[in-house]
Amino acid sequence: MPDRIALRKRPAEPARPALSPALPPPKSFADVIALWPSAAELAALLDVEAVTVRAWRRRGIPARYWAAVAEAARFSGRPVDERLLAGLGSIRKGRTHG
Repeated sequence: MPDRIALRKRPAEPARPALSPALPPPKSFADVIALWPSAAELAALLDVEAVTVRAWRRRGIPARYWAAVAEAARFSGRPVDERLLAGLGSIRKGRTHG
């Protein structure tokens, strides 16, 4: 496994307008993933399988991918950064099972 997750190089796209600054921050990993039109689109940016991203909706985004997800979000004006992802991760760890 690589030490650093890098975004796959993609052909240049026309700049997209940033999402509304009034957009509330995501409250779960599933909400983070829902910011992209599809799990497949986010998966392509992260160079992982779409089924992997879909599983993250339930399991949570692994910490080793937070920097790459945050970079993909910054690139497209989505309200996600590593601090938000770490906060969501700490919420998930505090959950009780049963």
